[in-house]
Amino acid sequence: MIKVNARIVLLALMAITTSQANGQELALHDGDRIVFYGDSITAQRLYTRFVEDFFLTRYPQLHLNFWNAGVPGDNVYGGYTGDMQTRLKRDVLPHQPTVVTIMLGMNDGYYMDFNPKYFEIFKDGYRKLLTSVQSEAPAAKVMLISPTPYDEVTHGTEFVHYNEVVSRHAGFVKELAASSRLQFSDFNRAETDLLNEGIRRNTSLSALLVPDRIHPSEASHWLMAAALARSFGLSPVVSALQLDAAKVMLVKSENTEVNDLKETDGKLGWTQTDNALPLPLTLDDEMIRFVLDSSDLSSMDQQLLSVSGLPAQRYALQIDGKKVASFTREQLAAGVNLALIATPMENQAKGVDAIELKRTRLDEARFILTIEDPKVPDGAEAARAIEAKDASLAEEQRKAAQPRPHKFELSPE
Repeated sequence: MIKVNARIVLLALMAITTSQANGQELALHDGDRIVFYGDSITAQRLYTRFVEDFFLTRYPQLHLNFWNAGVPGDNVYGGYTGDMQTRLKRDVLPHQPTVVTIMLGMNDGYYMDFNPKYFEIFKDGYRKLLTSVQSEAPAAKVMLISPTPYDEVTHGTEFVHYNEVVSRHAGFVKELAASSRLQFSDFNRAETDLLNEGIRRNTSLSALLVPDRIHPSEASHWLMAAALARSFGLSPVVSALQLDAAKVMLVKSENTEVNDLKETDGKLGWTQTDNALPLPLTLDDEMIRFVLDSSDLSSMDQQLLSVSGLPAQRYALQIDGKKVASFTREQLAAGVNLALIATPMENQAKGVDAIELKRTRLDEARFILTIEDPKVPDGAEAARAIEAKDASLAEEQRKAAQPRPHKFELSPE
C-alpha cells in the first residue's frame, strides 16, 4: 500500500485559509527581467534556479527572464572579479533589469568576532550599493534579502560567534528595507528556524543542512526559494478541487478545469487540467523530506483534492491509469495535498527543472569564460554560442511547463 503522510492531509485542511490570506499581488509581470546580485550563496545557482522553477510551474504563461550575478567571496564593495561599480556595469545593467535582488553580508564580517568598525563599513557599503543600483537602474524594483545564517547550531564551528556578526548584518538589511520602503525577503529567519527545528528532529541530518556552515545544501535552498517566491506574492496554490461524490457534483475549483465528472460502478472519475504544476521536489530524497518535515516549505506547494460523500471506507487514487496513493474517505473529505505525492504532474515539473539545470550549467560556463577568466581564447565566441543554446532551452522549457489534462479515478479498495 502506498503510505500517505499525515502532512499531506494537514496542509490541505489549511489550504483555503492560506490561499485567501496570501492575497498579495504578484510583484512580477510578463516581460520582467530579474537579476540576482550576491556572493557565493547566490553563485551556487540553487535558490535562483528554484525560484525560476516556482514561476515556470506556477505561472507557465508568464514570460520572465532571470540572470544570476553572484560572485564567490563578494562583499558589498565587490571582490575578485571587480569592485561594486564594475560589477554593476558588467553583471547587472546590461540586462536592463526591472527587478534586482541583493543578498550580501556573509563575507562582510571577515570571519572574526564582531567589530564595530567593520559593521559600519558594511552598512556604509550596502547603502552605497543600493544608491548605485537605484540611480543607475531607476526603473528597477529592488528586493533586499537578508544573508543566511552562519551555522553554529548543528555542529562545531570554526569561527566562534560569527553567526552573531551575520545576524547583525541581517538585522541591518531588514531595517534598511523597511526605512527605504523596499521589498524584503528574510532568508536568515527561514534558515535559522530550519536549523533549530532540524536539530530538534535529527542531529545527523540537521548537520547536512549547511554542511560547511556557510553554504546551504540544495534541499535548504528550496526553503530560501520559497521565502523569495512568497515575498514576490506567488500564490501557494497549484490547484484546489472540491467534489461531492454523493451528488456527483463539482463544489468548488481554483486554478483548474474539470470535465467528464461521473460515477460508474462505485468509481468516481473525471478529467482535470490544472493551470499550474507542483514543485519538482525529489520526494524520495531524504534531505528533501527532512526539510519538508522541518519547515513550512510545503505550504507553498498545495495541489489540493477534497471529496465528500464517499460511501466506502478506503479509496485508491489513480491518475492516467496508475495508482498513486490510497486514502480513507475521512482523509479525502478533509482534503489531501497531491503535491507531496509522486504524480504525472510532479514528473512533468521535474522535466521543467531538468532543463533549468542545463541552463544553470550553461550560465556557470559563461561566468567562467567571460568574467572569471575573460582572457580565455575564443571566450567571447563561446559565450555567444552559450547564449544561443540558452535561448533555445528557454523556449523548450516554456513548452514543457504548459498544462496537460489528466484522468483521475477514485475506486473503492
